Amino acid sequence: MTEQSTQSATSLPGKNELILRPLIFPKVERSRDGKVLVKPGAGLQVKNRIFRSSISGQFDHYNGTGSEARIRWEEKFARGGVGAIISSFVPVHIKGRILPRYAMIDRDNTIRFWSAVANRVEKFDGCKYIIQLSHGGRQRDIPGVENMMEPGLSSTNKADSFHGLLARAMKQDEILEVIQAFAAGARRAKEAGVHGVELHASHGYLFTQFLSSAINDRTDEYGGSLANRARFLIEVIKAIRAEVGWDYHVQAKINILDLNRALFPLEWKQGNTVKEALQIFEWAEEAGGLSVKLLRNLRY
Repeated sequence: MTEQSTQSATSLPGKNELILRPLIFPKVERSRDGKVLVKPGAGLQVKNRIFRSSISGQFDHYNGTGSEARIRWEEKFARGGVGAIISSFVPVHIKGRILPRYAMIDRDNTIRFWSAVANRVEKFDGCKYIIQLSHGGRQRDIPGVENMMEPGLSSTNKADSFHGLLARAMKQDEILEVIQAFAAGARRAKEAGVHGVELHASHGYLFTQFLSSAINDRTDEYGGSLANRARFLIEVIKAIRAEVGWDYHVQAKINILDLNRALFPLEWKQGNTVKEALQIFEWAEEAGGLSVKLLRNLRY
C-alpha cells in the first residue's frame, strides 16, 4: 500500500472494523456427481471489503479499443486503497454496446489492453480488477453507426415505454451466439490476467429483459415460466464455467426486486418478486457457484 493510502486507511475511525479486513471468497468446484461444492477461504482474495462499483465513462476509442485515460482513471481508485475495482459496462458484442467509446472485450486483440489495466491496478498493494461483462439488448443510449436504425436484440419485440428504444426478439441462433460471446469474453478476461468477471444482469439490460416477467413475452423455452425466463442467464453461466473452469472468480449483479412500473409508469406489469429473485440465485449457484448464499461461507 502506498504511503498516501496507508495514511487514509489508518486515519479512518475503527480501522480494525470488518470493512478493512481481507475478504476471501470461497473456492467453488463441481463434484463428480454434478453438484457444486463450496470450500471456504480458497478463492479470490481481496485486501479489504471496499469495492469500487461500476462507474461509466466514455474514456476509450470508437472502435472499442481501450485508452490510457481509462487506465489512469482506474489507477486513481487503486492508489486510494480500495480492495477491488469493478469496471464499467464492457460489451461482449458490438450489438450490445450502450454507448460508443466504451472499451469492449469482443475480440482477442482486446486482451492486451485489459491485461495492462489489471497489471497497473494490481501494483497498488494487490488491488483486484473485475470486468463487468455486459450486453444492453434493447437498452442502448447511443447505438453508434453500426447499430443505427436497427432494433436492439432483446427477449421481446416491444420497445420500452419510457425511452421508446426499438427492440427485436432474438432468434434462438442469436441467443446461442450471445451466450458464446459472454463465454469468450470471460475467457479473454482470464487470459488477460483480470481477477474475475461480473455478469451485468440488472438495470434493464439484456439479462433483465429475459428474467423480468414484465418484459419477457416469449412463448418458447426462453419465456413464460420463471425457469424459462432464467434459462438465458443459466446457460451463460454454464458456458462461462465450461470456458474458464471452476478456479476463476465469477459473480453476477442481479435485481432482487423488479419494480418495473417505477420507471415505466405506462406498463401494467410490475415484474419479478423477491421470492422469484431468490429462486434465480439458487439456480445460479447450481449452475456455476455464484449466489448470495455463498456469503455464508466467507471467512470473517
